[in-house]
Amino acid sequence: MGVFLFDFTENNVRNKIAVVFVASLLGLGGCSSGDMLSLSSDTRDLFVEPSEAAASLQSAPICCEQLAQLSYKSISYNYDAEEELDARHQAFTFKSGKSFVLAYKLPALNTDIPVRIESVIGETVFAPTVALLSDSFEVNRVVPASSFQYHELKGFSGNKLSAAFRINTEQREGRARDAYMLIYTTDEARSKSTQIVHPERSRAKAQAKADPGIPDPLIPHSAFGLVNVTLNPDLSKGFFSDEAWFGSSNADPSLAIVEEVQPSQAAQASSPTLVAPVGNRSLKKPMLEETESFYNKLIAEMVKQGEVEKALKLVEEAEYAGSRTARGAFIEAVKNK
Repeated sequence: MGVFLFDFTENNVRNKIAVVFVASLLGLGGCSSGDMLSLSSDTRDLFVEPSEAAASLQSAPICCEQLAQLSYKSISYNYDAEEELDARHQAFTFKSGKSFVLAYKLPALNTDIPVRIESVIGETVFAPTVALLSDSFEVNRVVPASSFQYHELKGFSGNKLSAAFRINTEQREGRARDAYMLIYTTDEARSKSTQIVHPERSRAKAQAKADPGIPDPLIPHSAFGLVNVTLNPDLSKGFFSDEAWFGSSNADPSLAIVEEVQPSQAAQASSPTLVAPVGNRSLKKPMLEETESFYNKLIAEMVKQGEVEKALKLVEEAEYAGSRTARGAFIEAVKNK
């Protein structure tokens, strides 16, 4: 005993979240190695032995020969979903190896969009690589598996690998916009493992007790996995909200660490150049009419609800994204309230 899994819905979006060692936090006993990382029945098949997942990948038919032939799912600016990666997904052979793949068509919003990708750690873990593609399906950038950092379980948030970056949905001179996003893994990543903090040690830390000194387990990487995909992960502060995503003075240095690739290269570069986060905000060219309208409606709704601070934050974000009417929409909404 010592590990319980609960299924619950967070903001009607994310289900089947693994809650690890809740019983330990309540002092209901220790956890054995066998049940230390147990998962709920509806996700258990995603955390089979790596050899079983590898065999499934090897036998899976290749969906297509070119990136343009993948089946892409269209997603919106506030997409937030838990994705199961297994044999039910399309398989593609990248230069870095064969992999099951999640493929998304990104929204065109004339601005940068913060993205967070999290891979849930169970008995195994899927070590993601992310490729951002242009409208012509050439690779703009790659976020390698090495950019995904381990985050120790804490409260209702389980062990995970996580990376945060921005997608550039605006076409600019000298830079193709990010029109598509792929999430897959590589042969090299599947051959490795991630060391996590033993749940008993996490329990002791949470209860301010002495470290029990239990060895930390190594979690093997797999072709299967459970991945959380979130666009705009902090909408509570505004539309494109979190300043850290844009490189403020207290920005997380792990943000926006991505690999540049030449358009002619395939989805895994060999000698990339790191790209630093954007440092200063500047007014861009006018945004798309539908995006402008969306911002203005959202600003008016916030004012109507009495959320003036949020409305002002939206004005700031809209103007950063290229809006010329957001401030006027705010003033008009205040007058009409």
